[in-house]
Amino acid sequence: MSRSQSKRKEPEREVKQLHQKGKMESSVFDRPSLLALSRMMKKGIFKTLDYPIATGKEADVYRATCADGSFMAVKMYRIDTSNFVKMQDYIHGDYRFEKVAGGRFETIIAWTRKEYKNLMEFSRAGARVPRPVFALRNLLVMEFLGEAGVPFSTLGQTGSENPQKDFDSIIDDLAKIHAAGFVHADVSEYNIIMDDRGPYLIDCGQGVPTSHPGAAAFLLRDVQNVIRYFGKYGVEADETEIMEKIKKGKL
Repeated sequence: MSRSQSKRKEPEREVKQLHQKGKMESSVFDRPSLLALSRMMKKGIFKTLDYPIATGKEADVYRATCADGSFMAVKMYRIDTSNFVKMQDYIHGDYRFEKVAGGRFETIIAWTRKEYKNLMEFSRAGARVPRPVFALRNLLVMEFLGEAGVPFSTLGQTGSENPQKDFDSIIDDLAKIHAAGFVHADVSEYNIIMDDRGPYLIDCGQGVPTSHPGAAAFLLRDVQNVIRYFGKYGVEADETEIMEKIKKGKL
């Protein structure tokens, strides 16, 4: 039994599935997104798009089923309502996207590619993040984190059964990402998925190279958020010491 399903405040598996399936009826897809989904299906990346498993201000995440019965996660960024002005703060200064125009459409398409590239870099560094599979337009396909087709829940939803171990794992991942030349830049209990193997960092679109002018401040914020959350469990940590160890790669 996964920890996300064992917590009493989490809904039963069947209830959670029905709740998420019901959301599909209210989802709206623009024509270009539908065409992009169709192209992915024709490529055999997945067979069906099932229902939303997470919703946010900038994007929705859907479960998709593959031909072999396995699952993928498909993240769809909203073109019309995403806060592209805020996104630009994390794109400008990123050497990988210096030529991106400042319009809404161009920014969100770049952001999708940015999250794909970040997931690839973080994964190569050995950090626990969803494995990226494919990106097209405003759609990102990645590893599905769940059990029997039901997604695992966030740290904020489930809490931590082993706070010190989970804290160490998250800080270790931040150090691996930094050693590879990047900063996650959006770590919180809501952007961490919990399963029996431990925490996974998600929502990696804001990640920036360490050369980005805001990288140091973003890293500090990430560390402070982790310390703040696990402090509720009695985990003691020195912010300055952790920052120094991450920057030196010595944890």
